[in-house]
Amino acid sequence: MGYPARQSKDDYMSELTKQTVAIVGASSGIGLATAKAVAAKGANVILLSRSQAKLEEAAKTIRGEVRAVAMNMLDPAAVDRAIGSIGTIDHLVLTAVADELARTGRITELTTEQVERSFDKLRGFVNVARAAVPHLRERGSITLLSGASATKPAPGMSLLSAEAASVASFGKALALELAPVRVNVVMPGVVDTPIHAAARDKIRAFAESLPARHFGQPEDIAQGIVFLLTNPYVTGHTLVIDGGLIAT
Repeated sequence: MGYPARQSKDDYMSELTKQTVAIVGASSGIGLATAKAVAAKGANVILLSRSQAKLEEAAKTIRGEVRAVAMNMLDPAAVDRAIGSIGTIDHLVLTAVADELARTGRITELTTEQVERSFDKLRGFVNVARAAVPHLRERGSITLLSGASATKPAPGMSLLSAEAASVASFGKALALELAPVRVNVVMPGVVDTPIHAAARDKIRAFAESLPARHFGQPEDIAQGIVFLLTNPYVTGHTLVIDGGLIAT
């Protein structure tokens, strides 16, 4: 497959010092929290998102080696250029969302455009993964974010559930296809990110009614992502971090 030079397994066991971690969706929310977490462990961080201005603002909040690269993950040519400019990648993290909550609703009420756009996240993840694979170290990793709706559907979320489930299945299949590159999926529950800003109080009340009695924070998810990046024995796994949502 033409991976870059092999490193020892020990290089990926506990620390991220001097390793390159590319994070898609890094200008806010879970992506930004992950960038801060891996930078604190000594990683060289590549922030990727659509807006160069937002990325540069985000970069100011991170201590360490940080580079901001604007990229629209739905544009394959732009993805190829951006990923190609990075060089060798040790870990790729895909956290980006595509305004998914704006496309919820009963299936009979969704417009054709809403249906078409409902799978932008999967399309983007495919574009980025395909471009990144030739640049990944042999024992590097890919981590994709899905969503709890993949296994906890609700009325009005049929397409969101389908998209989340497709990302989870995509990750498991890649774990087999790309081995020994490790591929895992993180499945967050309700998390306090900008996508929920319009109904934050209502969502907080719901989240705090879950078994964990805690409104999930981006840092909670980032901790799980760091675990997946640094544990060389985990691949093909879906890590659920949802405060007990799926159990209810």
